Amino acid sequence: MYGILKFTLGGIARLPWWTLYALSDLFFFFLYHVIWYRRKTVWRNLEAAFPEKKAEEINELSIQFYKNFCDQVVETIKLFKATPAEISQRFEVDTTIYDTLFSEGRHVLQATSHQFNWEWGNWILNHHTQFHLRIIYMIQKNKNMEQLVNEYRVRYGTELIPANDLKAMMTDPEKPTMTVFLADQNPSDRKRAAWVSFFGREIPFHRGLEILARRKGHAVVFDEMIRVKRGHYKSVSKLVFEDGSRTEEGEITEAYVQFLEASIKRQPENWLWSHNRWKHARELTVNAKGR
Repeated sequence: MYGILKFTLGGIARLPWWTLYALSDLFFFFLYHVIWYRRKTVWRNLEAAFPEKKAEEINELSIQFYKNFCDQVVETIKLFKATPAEISQRFEVDTTIYDTLFSEGRHVLQATSHQFNWEWGNWILNHHTQFHLRIIYMIQKNKNMEQLVNEYRVRYGTELIPANDLKAMMTDPEKPTMTVFLADQNPSDRKRAAWVSFFGREIPFHRGLEILARRKGHAVVFDEMIRVKRGHYKSVSKLVFEDGSRTEEGEITEAYVQFLEASIKRQPENWLWSHNRWKHARELTVNAKGR
Protein backbone atom coordinates (compact mmCIF):
# COMPACT_ATOMS: atom_id res chain seq x y z
CA MET A 1 0.00 0.00 0.00
CA TYR A 2 2.82 2.42 0.85
CA GLY A 3 4.47 1.88 -2.53
CA ILE A 4 1.21 2.42 -4.40
CA LEU A 5 0.49 5.63 -2.48
CA LYS A 6 4.00 6.97 -3.07
CA PHE A 7 3.86 6.20 -6.79
CA THR A 8 0.40 7.74 -7.20
CA LEU A 9 1.10 10.91 -5.24
CA GLY A 10 4.48 11.29 -6.91
CA GLY A 11 2.80 11.17 -10.32
CA ILE A 12 0.24 13.80 -9.31
CA ALA A 13 3.02 16.00 -7.89
CA ARG A 14 4.68 16.13 -11.32
CA LEU A 15 1.62 17.75 -12.89
CA PRO A 16 1.77 21.46 -13.79
CA TRP A 17 0.06 23.92 -11.47
CA TRP A 18 -2.94 24.56 -13.72
CA THR A 19 -3.68 20.84 -13.86
CA LEU A 20 -3.42 20.53 -10.09
CA TYR A 21 -5.96 23.29 -9.58
CA ALA A 22 -8.28 21.69 -12.13
CA LEU A 23 -8.06 18.53 -10.02
CA SER A 24 -8.82 20.64 -6.95
CA ASP A 25 -12.01 21.91 -8.60
CA LEU A 26 -13.10 18.34 -9.34
CA PHE A 27 -12.20 17.31 -5.80
CA PHE A 28 -14.32 20.17 -4.43
CA PHE A 29 -17.35 19.11 -6.48
CA PHE A 30 -17.06 15.52 -5.27
CA LEU A 31 -16.34 16.42 -1.65
CA TYR A 32 -18.97 19.12 -1.27
CA HIS A 33 -21.80 18.12 -3.59
CA VAL A 34 -21.51 14.32 -3.74
CA ILE A 35 -20.34 12.89 -0.43
CA TRP A 36 -21.06 15.96 1.74
CA TYR A 37 -17.75 15.54 3.58
CA ARG A 38 -18.26 16.85 7.16
CA ARG A 39 -20.65 19.53 5.98
CA LYS A 40 -22.72 19.43 9.18
CA THR A 41 -19.56 19.80 11.28
CA VAL A 42 -18.32 22.74 9.21
CA TRP A 43 -21.72 24.43 9.38
CA ARG A 44 -21.97 23.97 13.17
CA ASN A 45 -18.44 25.31 13.68
CA LEU A 46 -19.10 28.39 11.56
CA GLU A 47 -22.37 29.04 13.37
CA ALA A 48 -20.62 28.72 16.72
CA ALA A 49 -17.91 31.16 15.70
CA PHE A 50 -20.13 33.66 13.89
CA PRO A 51 -23.64 33.62 15.44
CA GLU A 52 -24.27 37.10 14.04
CA LYS A 53 -23.98 35.92 10.42
CA LYS A 54 -27.01 35.02 8.34
CA ALA A 55 -27.49 31.57 6.82
CA GLU A 56 -26.50 32.88 3.38
CA GLU A 57 -23.21 34.19 4.76
CA ILE A 58 -22.46 30.92 6.57
CA ASN A 59 -23.20 29.03 3.37
CA GLU A 60 -20.82 31.21 1.35
CA LEU A 61 -18.07 30.83 3.96
CA SER A 62 -18.60 27.09 3.94
CA ILE A 63 -18.24 26.85 0.15
CA GLN A 64 -15.12 29.01 0.11
CA PHE A 65 -13.59 26.96 2.93
CA TYR A 66 -14.07 23.72 0.97
CA LYS A 67 -12.48 25.24 -2.12
CA ASN A 68 -9.48 26.39 -0.09
CA PHE A 69 -9.28 23.02 1.64
CA CYS A 70 -9.15 21.20 -1.70
CA ASP A 71 -6.41 23.57 -2.86
CA GLN A 72 -4.50 22.73 0.32
CA VAL A 73 -4.68 19.02 -0.54
CA VAL A 74 -3.24 19.33 -4.05
CA GLU A 75 -0.70 21.95 -2.95
CA THR A 76 0.54 19.58 -0.24
CA ILE A 77 0.84 16.73 -2.75
CA LYS A 78 3.02 19.06 -4.85
CA LEU A 79 5.61 18.99 -2.03
CA PHE A 80 6.53 15.42 -2.98
CA LYS A 81 8.40 16.78 -6.02
CA ALA A 82 8.70 20.55 -5.50
CA THR A 83 11.78 22.43 -4.30
CA PRO A 84 11.87 25.10 -1.57
CA ALA A 85 12.81 27.67 -4.21
CA GLU A 86 9.71 26.80 -6.25
CA ILE A 87 7.37 27.05 -3.27
CA SER A 88 9.08 30.27 -2.12
CA GLN A 89 7.89 31.93 -5.32
CA ARG A 90 4.37 31.35 -4.05
CA PHE A 91 4.87 31.82 -0.30
CA GLU A 92 6.18 35.14 1.04
CA VAL A 93 8.00 35.10 4.38
CA ASP A 94 9.36 38.08 6.31
CA THR A 95 12.35 36.75 8.27
CA THR A 96 13.33 39.99 10.03
CA ILE A 97 12.31 38.73 13.47
CA TYR A 98 13.96 35.37 12.96
CA ASP A 99 17.21 36.85 11.64
CA THR A 100 17.50 39.06 14.73
CA LEU A 101 16.77 36.26 17.16
CA PHE A 102 19.23 33.92 15.43
CA SER A 103 21.98 36.55 15.55
CA GLU A 104 21.39 36.77 19.30
CA GLY A 105 21.74 33.00 19.66
CA ARG A 106 18.16 32.62 20.88
CA HIS A 107 15.99 29.52 20.75
CA VAL A 108 12.51 30.27 19.37
CA LEU A 109 9.09 28.73 19.88
CA GLN A 110 6.68 29.45 17.05
CA ALA A 111 2.92 29.06 17.51
CA THR A 112 1.07 28.66 14.23
CA SER A 113 -2.26 27.11 13.23
CA HIS A 114 -4.14 25.17 10.58
CA GLN A 115 -4.40 28.13 8.26
CA PHE A 116 -3.85 27.39 4.58
CA ASN A 117 -1.22 26.56 3.58
CA TRP A 118 0.41 25.51 6.83
CA GLU A 119 2.34 22.65 5.22
CA TRP A 120 4.03 25.09 2.84
CA GLY A 121 4.78 27.51 5.65
CA ASN A 122 6.43 24.91 7.85
CA TRP A 123 8.20 23.19 4.97
CA ILE A 124 10.16 26.19 3.72
CA LEU A 125 11.27 27.66 7.07
CA ASN A 126 14.62 25.91 6.68
CA HIS A 127 15.03 27.65 3.34
CA HIS A 128 14.38 31.12 4.77
CA THR A 129 16.01 30.99 8.19
CA GLN A 130 19.24 29.69 9.70
CA PHE A 131 17.56 27.91 12.58
CA HIS A 132 17.56 24.19 13.15
CA LEU A 133 13.86 23.50 12.67
CA ARG A 134 11.78 21.17 14.82
CA ILE A 135 8.09 20.55 14.23
CA ILE A 136 5.82 19.13 16.92
CA TYR A 137 3.32 16.84 15.20
CA MET A 138 0.42 14.57 16.08
CA ILE A 139 0.94 10.89 15.27
CA GLN A 140 -1.54 9.74 12.61
CA LYS A 141 -3.59 6.55 12.71
CA ASN A 142 -2.76 5.79 9.06
CA LYS A 143 0.91 4.77 9.26
CA ASN A 144 1.42 4.65 5.49
CA MET A 145 0.18 8.21 5.08
CA GLU A 146 2.18 9.37 8.09
CA GLN A 147 5.38 7.92 6.61
CA LEU A 148 4.73 9.61 3.26
CA VAL A 149 3.94 13.00 4.78
CA ASN A 150 6.92 12.88 7.13
CA GLU A 151 9.25 12.08 4.22
CA TYR A 152 8.75 15.46 2.58
CA ARG A 153 8.69 17.26 5.95
CA VAL A 154 12.21 16.09 6.85
CA ARG A 155 13.71 16.26 3.35
CA TYR A 156 15.73 19.43 4.04
CA GLY A 157 16.77 18.80 7.63
CA THR A 158 13.61 19.41 9.65
CA GLU A 159 13.38 17.35 12.83
CA LEU A 160 9.99 15.89 13.77
CA ILE A 161 9.00 15.44 17.41
CA PRO A 162 5.78 13.62 18.40
CA ALA A 163 3.52 15.79 20.55
CA ASN A 164 3.73 13.31 23.43
CA ASP A 165 7.57 13.31 23.55
CA LEU A 166 8.13 15.97 26.21
CA LYS A 167 11.71 14.84 26.84
CA ALA A 168 12.70 15.53 23.22
CA MET A 169 11.01 18.93 23.34
CA MET A 170 12.94 19.90 26.44
CA THR A 171 16.31 19.07 24.86
CA ASP A 172 17.95 22.07 23.17
CA PRO A 173 20.56 21.44 20.46
CA GLU A 174 23.66 23.66 20.51
CA LYS A 175 22.60 25.53 17.37
CA PRO A 176 19.71 28.02 17.82
CA THR A 177 16.51 26.09 17.26
CA MET A 178 13.01 27.01 16.15
CA THR A 179 10.36 24.67 17.49
CA VAL A 180 7.01 24.94 15.67
CA PHE A 181 3.71 24.13 17.36
CA LEU A 182 0.42 23.78 15.49
CA ALA A 183 -1.10 25.25 18.60
CA ASP A 184 -4.76 25.08 17.59
CA GLN A 185 -5.00 21.29 17.79
CA ASN A 186 -7.33 19.55 20.21
CA PRO A 187 -5.32 18.13 23.14
CA SER A 188 -5.70 14.41 23.74
CA ASP A 189 -5.46 14.87 27.53
CA ARG A 190 -8.10 17.43 28.48
CA LYS A 191 -7.31 17.10 32.18
CA ARG A 192 -3.95 18.75 31.61
CA ALA A 193 -5.22 21.23 29.04
CA ALA A 194 -5.67 24.97 29.44
CA TRP A 195 -9.32 26.00 29.10
CA VAL A 196 -9.53 29.32 27.29
CA SER A 197 -12.36 31.35 25.79
CA PHE A 198 -12.36 30.95 22.00
CA PHE A 199 -15.11 32.61 19.98
CA GLY A 200 -17.17 32.96 23.17
CA ARG A 201 -16.84 29.35 24.34
CA GLU A 202 -14.35 27.83 26.73
CA ILE A 203 -12.41 25.03 25.04
CA PRO A 204 -9.18 23.10 25.79
CA PHE A 205 -5.79 24.04 24.34
CA HIS A 206 -2.39 22.35 24.59
CA ARG A 207 -0.11 23.69 27.31
CA GLY A 208 3.11 22.26 25.84
CA LEU A 209 4.30 25.48 24.21
CA GLU A 210 3.71 27.50 27.36
CA ILE A 211 5.37 24.94 29.63
CA LEU A 212 8.43 24.86 27.40
CA ALA A 213 8.61 28.65 27.10
CA ARG A 214 8.32 29.27 30.83
CA ARG A 215 10.84 26.59 31.80
CA LYS A 216 13.40 27.43 29.14
CA GLY A 217 12.96 31.17 28.76
CA HIS A 218 12.74 30.92 24.97
CA ALA A 219 11.38 33.66 22.71
CA VAL A 220 7.79 33.11 21.59
CA VAL A 221 6.62 34.07 18.10
CA PHE A 222 3.05 33.89 16.82
CA ASP A 223 2.59 33.27 13.10
CA GLU A 224 -0.37 34.05 10.84
CA MET A 225 -0.72 32.61 7.34
CA ILE A 226 -2.63 34.70 4.83
CA ARG A 227 -4.08 33.59 1.51
CA VAL A 228 -3.13 36.31 -0.99
CA LYS A 229 -4.79 34.67 -3.97
CA ARG A 230 -5.17 31.14 -5.29
CA GLY A 231 -1.85 29.33 -4.91
CA HIS A 232 -0.15 32.28 -3.21
CA TYR A 233 0.30 32.92 0.52
CA LYS A 234 2.31 34.96 2.94
CA SER A 235 3.41 34.44 6.52
CA VAL A 236 3.31 37.26 9.07
CA SER A 237 5.21 36.63 12.31
CA LYS A 238 5.06 38.63 15.54
CA LEU A 239 7.48 38.43 18.47
CA VAL A 240 5.10 38.35 21.43
CA PHE A 241 7.34 37.30 24.34
CA GLU A 242 11.09 37.84 24.32
CA ASP A 243 11.55 35.60 27.37
CA GLY A 244 8.85 33.06 28.20
CA SER A 245 10.19 32.58 31.74
CA ARG A 246 9.03 36.10 32.59
CA THR A 247 5.37 35.36 31.93
CA GLU A 248 2.58 34.41 34.30
CA GLU A 249 0.94 31.00 34.15
CA GLY A 250 -1.62 30.96 31.34
CA GLU A 251 -0.43 34.25 29.84
CA ILE A 252 1.14 32.75 26.71
CA THR A 253 -1.75 30.42 25.93
CA GLU A 254 -4.37 33.12 26.40
CA ALA A 255 -2.38 35.55 24.25
CA TYR A 256 -2.10 32.96 21.50
CA VAL A 257 -5.82 32.16 21.52
CA GLN A 258 -6.66 35.86 21.24
CA PHE A 259 -4.16 36.15 18.36
CA LEU A 260 -5.66 33.09 16.65
CA GLU A 261 -9.24 34.30 16.97
CA ALA A 262 -8.39 37.73 15.54
CA SER A 263 -6.48 36.08 12.70
CA ILE A 264 -9.37 33.77 11.83
CA LYS A 265 -11.82 36.68 11.82
CA ARG A 266 -9.68 38.46 9.23
CA GLN A 267 -9.86 35.48 6.83
CA PRO A 268 -12.38 32.96 8.18
CA GLU A 269 -12.45 30.87 5.00
CA ASN A 270 -8.74 30.13 5.43
CA TRP A 271 -8.91 28.01 8.60
CA LEU A 272 -9.60 24.28 9.00
CA TRP A 273 -13.28 24.22 9.99
CA SER A 274 -13.75 20.50 9.25
CA HIS A 275 -12.29 19.54 12.62
CA ASN A 276 -14.74 19.84 15.50
CA ARG A 277 -12.80 22.36 17.58
CA TRP A 278 -15.82 22.90 19.84
CA LYS A 279 -16.32 19.18 20.56
CA HIS A 280 -15.42 19.57 24.23
CA ALA A 281 -16.61 23.15 24.69
CA ARG A 282 -18.09 24.05 28.03
CA GLU A 283 -21.67 25.36 27.96
CA LEU A 284 -21.97 24.81 24.21
CA THR A 285 -25.35 26.12 23.05
CA VAL A 286 -25.20 25.77 19.29
CA ASN A 287 -28.29 24.48 17.47
CA ALA A 288 -27.35 22.52 14.36
CA LYS A 289 -29.56 23.13 11.35
CA GLY A 290 -28.80 19.81 9.74
CA ARG A 291 -26.88 21.21 6.83
